[in-house]
Amino acid sequence: MTALGTTCSGRRVHLPQLLLLLSLTSAAWALEDWQPEPAGEITRIAFGSCAKQWEPQLIWRTVAQAKPKLFLFVGDAVYGDWHGAEPFTPTEQSLLADWGKLAAIPEFQAVREQVPFLATWDNHDYGSHNGGADFPLKAMTKRLFLDFFGEPAESPRRQTPGIYDARVFGPAGRRVQVVLLDTRWFRSSFRRDEHTSETPKAVGKVGNYAPNADTDATVLGEAQWQWLAEQLLRPAEVRLIVSSTQFIADEKGMDEWAVFPRERQRLLDLIGETGAAGVLLLSGNVHFSELARWDGGDYPLYDFTASGMTHVNPDYAAAPNRYRVAGPFVEPNIGLLEIDWEALPDPTIRMQALGLDGRPGFVHQVSLGDLQ
Repeated sequence: MTALGTTCSGRRVHLPQLLLLLSLTSAAWALEDWQPEPAGEITRIAFGSCAKQWEPQLIWRTVAQAKPKLFLFVGDAVYGDWHGAEPFTPTEQSLLADWGKLAAIPEFQAVREQVPFLATWDNHDYGSHNGGADFPLKAMTKRLFLDFFGEPAESPRRQTPGIYDARVFGPAGRRVQVVLLDTRWFRSSFRRDEHTSETPKAVGKVGNYAPNADTDATVLGEAQWQWLAEQLLRPAEVRLIVSSTQFIADEKGMDEWAVFPRERQRLLDLIGETGAAGVLLLSGNVHFSELARWDGGDYPLYDFTASGMTHVNPDYAAAPNRYRVAGPFVEPNIGLLEIDWEALPDPTIRMQALGLDGRPGFVHQVSLGDLQ
């Protein structure tokens, strides 16, 4: 016999339907339920990734203490594709429950009520472990993702493939552009690196992917590439390009830009061709924090990784990264950017990886004049 419940209107519904309704109520917010986008100049931005909804999320206390003007979720806000010890194919009901669990976390609620959010996804909130363009449920997972973060019904993100987006905050001379890439919706399949006793895995390599240099292999898809080129031509003094996966690191063989070398080079070329100054990359995914620097362009390009908010992976952190200049920091963490627009002779950007106690795992400062 199926249990029944009663709605406020007196209409009787089956218990599974009632649970689904309750999940919808707790896991979808309207735009007015979130803090409005920040006005005026931006001086403090926090970001993070990889937050298992069934685990304690005390790291939100660190976010609250940092008092950012904006928080960026750079992927894996929930683990919709991982229930227990094995990958899991989500359903709409299971994902609603997952988003509902995040919504119910008191520490998250406290930050959401004070700080504006912007978000993109990675594989776990996309709904497919290391998934890409061929994931058949992506339209459903996109709808639930945008519902959770209060995306308006008329938003272009609702109408076009993927969830990429961009904003510019602050007055002329102190503008911060945030570019949220979608590294899932369009991404080509990985090429697996097959290892044998004759061809063992390279020392320090923790993943199982080999570079896919096919001319048609893509991370962003052509429409998103054209859109990104337009965004990088918009005026801004600081540009934060948010990629759910690491861009500079190239030795782990994991889900990262380096396994699509043509796409990685295309972004490097695009930054140079558009003359985009002040670019910093923000990433997540790897379950530890580090800062990498690439010096092959017109100015140093930094990739600041903050991951994960609830858990870390020492094995991933031990993998080599020849571009690393700070870290690894291997405890639950967030990243914090502090922009001092008044610093002389040039504004400065201070990058910190903060742990559960609010103390930095590393600190690195750059001058905005060096990113030109």
